[in-house]
Amino acid sequence: MGEDTDGGAPRRDGRSTDTAHRIREVALELFIRQGFSRTTLQDIADELGLTRAALYYHHPSKDHLIASLVQPAKDDIDGFLTHAETDHLSTRELLEGFFDLNYRHRMIFLALVRDPTGLGSVDAEGWVTQLAAQAQRLLAGDEPTTDDRLRALVAINGLSRCATVLPDVPHDELREHSVALAMEIVAGIRGHPGAEPGRQPR
Repeated sequence: MGEDTDGGAPRRDGRSTDTAHRIREVALELFIRQGFSRTTLQDIADELGLTRAALYYHHPSKDHLIASLVQPAKDDIDGFLTHAETDHLSTRELLEGFFDLNYRHRMIFLALVRDPTGLGSVDAEGWVTQLAAQAQRLLAGDEPTTDDRLRALVAINGLSRCATVLPDVPHDELREHSVALAMEIVAGIRGHPGAEPGRQPR
């Protein structure tokens, strides 16, 4: 492909010059601005100055392109929660790690907050529900009360939103206060002091 350049050296504006990376970068900008459903491959090609054939070489469909953006974040979150469960991370370790992953992938999560239809491109319509159930089990145990379940969901969902939709707050401040507030919410779960995730939080 003639549009490929020098293997990814940054431009003056900070963007990559690697075509595959540039496609994902510009597509994500458009998805955040316009939504997944309102952005076409032609829009992305026009923004990049590419032909549609050049874009199709990398991504034969819009779903394929969206999956290339969503799947890595989904895999990271799933892998982390499995690790948290098998290694019995403390509640603070769980919440801090979950914040860090949401912050790392905050741009694609922001696009999904604005237009959740993008989840359909990775067959992940049920992923959010599954994630919530796993987080609930880690934070509130296997037999939580309704209040325990609500606290777990408010803590984990609120942490995700804080990491995603508050770009004006400096990272360190955002992380410290978001995790502290999530810990306060989880502290109300029965049996809180000294317990482990997957049983009760500590």
